[in-house]
Formats: sequence, structure tokens, C-alpha cells
Amino acid sequence: MSEVPEGRRRKLARLTRDAAHEVRMGVTRPTVHLTPEPVTGVTADSGGPFEWNADGAGALVALTADRQPLPTGWTQLSFQLRTEAPGAASPVLVVDTGVAGAEQSIRLPLDAHGRARALVRLPDAVHALRLGPVSHATRFRLTDVRAVRVGRTEAALRTTLPLALRLVREPQRIPQVARRYLGALRTGGLQGVDGVLGQKSQGRLSLESYDDWVAQYDTLTDADRESLRRTAEALPWKPRVSVVMPTYNTPEVWLRRAIDSVRAQLYPHWELCIADDASRQPHVRAVLEDCAQRDARIRFVVRPTNGHISAASNSALALAQGEFVALFDHDDELPEDALLRVAEALNAHPDADIVYSDEDKIDPRGRRFDPYLKPAFNLDLFRTQNLISHLGVYRTERVREVGGFRVGFEGSQDHDLALRVMERTTPERIHHVPRVLYHWRAIPGSTALHAGEKDYASIAARKALQEHLDRTEPGARIEPGANASLQRVRHPLPTPRPRVTAILQARTHEAATARLHGWRASAQGWDVDWRVASGAHEQASASANEAARDATGEVLIFADADLSPDSEDWLAELVSQALRPEVGAVGAKLLAPDGRVEHAGFVLGMGADGVAGCPYRGLPRDGTGHVGRAAVQQRVSAVSAACLAVRRSSFEAVGGFDAGHLPGAWRDVDLCLRLAARGLWTVWTPHAELMRQPPAREPEVVPSAAAAAFKARWKDTLDSDAFHSPNHALGTEMLRFAWPPRPPR
Repeated sequence: MSEVPEGRRRKLARLTRDAAHEVRMGVTRPTVHLTPEPVTGVTADSGGPFEWNADGAGALVALTADRQPLPTGWTQLSFQLRTEAPGAASPVLVVDTGVAGAEQSIRLPLDAHGRARALVRLPDAVHALRLGPVSHATRFRLTDVRAVRVGRTEAALRTTLPLALRLVREPQRIPQVARRYLGALRTGGLQGVDGVLGQKSQGRLSLESYDDWVAQYDTLTDADRESLRRTAEALPWKPRVSVVMPTYNTPEVWLRRAIDSVRAQLYPHWELCIADDASRQPHVRAVLEDCAQRDARIRFVVRPTNGHISAASNSALALAQGEFVALFDHDDELPEDALLRVAEALNAHPDADIVYSDEDKIDPRGRRFDPYLKPAFNLDLFRTQNLISHLGVYRTERVREVGGFRVGFEGSQDHDLALRVMERTTPERIHHVPRVLYHWRAIPGSTALHAGEKDYASIAARKALQEHLDRTEPGARIEPGANASLQRVRHPLPTPRPRVTAILQARTHEAATARLHGWRASAQGWDVDWRVASGAHEQASASANEAARDATGEVLIFADADLSPDSEDWLAELVSQALRPEVGAVGAKLLAPDGRVEHAGFVLGMGADGVAGCPYRGLPRDGTGHVGRAAVQQRVSAVSAACLAVRRSSFEAVGGFDAGHLPGAWRDVDLCLRLAARGLWTVWTPHAELMRQPPAREPEVVPSAAAAAFKARWKDTLDSDAFHSPNHALGTEMLRFAWPPRPPR
């Protein structure tokens, strides 16, 4: 009998070991008891039914194991959580792997009795486990925390069974799910499938998590509808909103759904103004006549010839009699409360010229997906993508002042309109409603499905943006961005180029000077005054201020010496941004030695200590992030001093870094906020890339005193970062849905 080949023998031995391990796990089910200990924002509360006091969403407790290693792999985590404030319980497990930027966070669902029992896939190496228990300040009690190790086979069965039952109810999703799991099986075998199931357990598959989020926080009940009708009736001001909708050969099913979604509005003070662009399909006019007969608020006109979407939109606009116009496409849908939420915003801000909302996409079967959860108005972001888009509502007077829609900008006619109206108003009169008030139909041929479906839309967007820059910032130019829906703005540089002082920061003078040659080589053609600021992290503010004290450059650039410029025009990009009169600080895109994102702007209140965090940390270098925001310049609340550019006059006007109160940690965020107090913006740009040189730097240990000093100064600012959606979480650096959202629902 022939011998079994060595490779097959090893494979059989491995399978035997794995099977034995599965049996052992199923029989023994090892249990680790975890003890909660306060870490950040949690203090003991004596007496009564609660044991801890949380100061807000950033509160964290460590989960420590007594004389046992922390659990890894498939684990069933369970505990009991009670809170004094109703609805405050919103537990998030934060998994520290000990590697900078590799932190994971996992939302843990609770039952009606405050009990969590979740199956999660933990990394193979767990450095620490922390739990963010609540979404806002409250007292709480956390008991009976335990982790039970579960075998891979049991985990697969328990994870896939709910998915299978769901697919029985929603068979239209089978192809999509099948592609995901078969692809994982083909490329990674059973281990690949296990990895996908692990991602699902961590809430990292947006398909499932957005469905759950919508069901919990964005689905109206009958009681909600009745309450909202009373709200609408009680509004002091009830402006009429003219919903402007062009149509052309719209399939009947989508046309009726679009019109029905307007008729279903809980706010009754609207009119629907429709212009049919000479459709060849006879059902279009029949549907419009039928709907107009059934509701007097619906009016339409049929154009004699086809003029495309701008001309048709102008024909619909000519029918409008309301104080405000809302732009609506012929195959999309509005949720029932859309116009009411707009009316509420107008009552709160009666001088508003533009109101816009969050949006998502909707497939032919009515499933919602791919939400765009937006920030407050952000001019730099708006110049790279259509931030306003849907639902966009404009004061009718302003729309008519600028001449309505322009022929020649079809595909981006609404972006062009928004740019021209925005130029006639001020940022204070542009308001964001942080709710999903528009469902964009995703069908073949729609840019909702893919921006590349309509190349002419990208060309029209660049044309509109370039004309806007010609009017507002002569010399600036538009270039294509990372994909068809994103653009880049290049800001002009003066001639001759300004002198720059670059301050390299390192722990020792020798470490900084050793890197000078490489930095000089990257500054081709620039007049740079090179300086060194050395010292321990706790001396960073003082050493940077000292190095900048007699600087000769018009622009100061502070940079960690162990970074290396990784884009040819990094210096031109930073300086051109810093010289804009409205800009204070400018930050670069920083990459870790493995090429993943280390810094892409700070969000206030984010992260374990509740000061600031980087939502795209760990993203692949070419990753575009949420709706492209990791790939475009934009205003942010703060940027990292690891690479920060600022005009010397602005830096001196605010007294530089605060060496007295923030000698090391958070000096950069504090500087940006003090510049903002003087009306100066902080801008982050991905077009200046710098990479950290190996070995990877160990994360700085941030003293609690620094966080306390920062929070004492900026306590009224931390929970309301204008450039971060309140529908996104703050408790973790990973960009996730907020459970629950911070705006009241």
C-alpha cells in the first residue's frame, strides 16, 4: 500500500486537530468572568440601585479578567445593564489589539430587560477590552459580565441561521448575499467565510447594520405620525413648499410612487409642480392628469418639445407659488416627515435661504441602503462634491434671482444652482437637517447606482465648479478627484513663492537633524527656513513655540521628523491652503509605515477619552471613506500637529501652542479651536501625503490631566462637532452609526 503524501498527512492532522478543538469547545465552553473598572468619564456612585456615574457618550469601563487571559476568537459576551435615564443604554464593545489604529468597536444589542447576549468574533490577540455603556450622561449599573468561548462550527450555525430566515422573507437579497459568501469561500476557503461572519458579528457589514438602524430609529409608527401631525398644526409659521419635479418617460410604477410620497406628507402646506419634458410614453400624461384630478395641490405642464432636465426644471419652477422650492426627481421618494422637518428648520431659522438633509438610496424593492449622513454646511467639501444635493430646499426668491437652472449643466444642474444661490447668501443662512429625508432611486441608468452611469454629469459638475471658482477665487482650478463624483480644488500660489519655516519635531536634536537631508530634498524650488524642535512629548508645545519665535517664514509648518513627504506637491498644497485668508490651520494626510491612514482630520468628542479622534484611522491608503470624505479636502474642527501648516501671523495672534495648560497632548486641537474663535477655518487636505517611517511609533500615553484640562476649556464644544454627523457615533474612532442618533428622534 502506498504511503500517504506528506502534504496530505499534514492536512489530515490539521483537520483532526481542528475537529478535536471544536468538540472540546462544544463540551467545555470555557467561561471568562470580567470585572468592570472605570477608565474614562466614569465615577463611583454610592447608594441606590446604581453603582456608576457616566459623564456622557465617551464614558468607558475596562473589562478585566482575574488570573485568566482575555477571550479571543468566537465569544458569547453577556451582561446586565441598567440606566437611570430611559433610552441611555447603548453599549459598544471597544477591542484594543495593542496595535495603533487597529482598534475595533462592536455594537451590542440589548433586550427589553437590559440584557446583552451577543456572539462576536474577537481578534486572535486582544490587548484590552473596554465597554462604552451609554449614549449620554446618566447613572448606570453593569453586572454579571462574562465571556463564553464558542467553537467555529457552533458560531457558524448561530450566525447563519438568522440570515437564512431573513433571506426566506426577502428572497431578492439572495444573489447579493450569495456573491459575498461564495466570493469569500473561493478566495479564502472556510476561513474566509469565517472572516465574513466575523465582520458581520462586529457590525462591519453596512448592509445589515443600516437595515437595523432604519428599523430602530428611522421608521415611523402610527403614534409617531399622529404626534407629527399635531406638530405640523402647532407650527407658528407654515410656509408653502413647492416641490419641483421634471419628468420624462418615467416608468409608471416609479412616477406614481414619487407622486404618492409627496401626497403622503404629514405637512400639508405643499404644492407639487411638475413639468413633463415632451415624454413619448403616453402613460406619463395620463398619470399626471389622474393625480392632478385627485389632489388640487398637484399642477403640471407638458412642454411642446424636449429640452432636457434644466429646461424642464425651469418649466416646473415657473409653476411654483410657494416661499420655498424643494428639488425632486421623478423616480425618487420622500419619507412622510420630510417637508415637516424642513418646516421645523425654517421656523427655527426663518432667515434660511437653503435647507438640506441627509439622504440614502432605495432599490426597486424598497430596501434602503448607502446613506449619506452629512455634516453642517462645509464650503470646501461642497466644492468637491454636491453636499447639498437631496433633499435640497431653496428660498424661491433666491432661485429666481440667479435665473433658475442653466441649460448646459444637465446632470449637475442642481449643484450649479446651489453654487450660485450659495454665492448670494451667507453660511449662517444654510442649514442642515440631520435626518434622512430623501430616498434616491437606484435603478440601471441612475447615478444613484453608480456615478459613472452618467459621465456628462461629472463633466457638468467640473464646469459649474470652475465657473464658481472663477467668480469667487480667481486662479483656483478644478481637477478630477478620486472617482467620478469627487473633484479636487487647486488653490493659487502667489509669485514669487512665500518663504516657509519648517519646524521638525523629534525627541532628540540628533533624531531631527538626521532626517533633514530627506526633507530638504522634498522641497524642490522652495525657500525653506529649516528648524528643529526637540524634547519629550510633554515639552512639545514649548519647544515648538521656541522654534517658531524668530521664524522668518510667512508660513509655518510643524512636522514630525520621522515623517517623509510622499507626494511631489505636498509643500505647494499645504502653503496654498494656508495662505487663503479665511484659513487658520491646515493638516495633511498622514500614513502609517504599512500605508494605512494614520490621520485624516480630528472629530471632536470622538475616541476613548472623549477629546478628539480620527474616524478614518486604519483605512487603506486609497480608501475614499464615507461618501468620499477621506479623499477630498474639507473643513474639519482640528488637525494633527504631526503635520500642521499655519500663517505665522495667525499663529502669533493666538499666542502659539498653549505650553502652560497643554504642554503636549491635545495642543494641536486646542490651537485649531482658538483659531476658529477668531473666525479662521481648519482645513484637512488629502493631497499632501506624508508617511511615517518604520519602525512604527508607539502610541503616546496621553496623561489624564491633559484631557481634563482640554475638556474644562472646551466643554461646550466637544459634543457638537459641526463637521461630523450626529447620526455617526462618537465613542469610537471607527466611523459607525450612532445608537441612538444624537438629534432627538
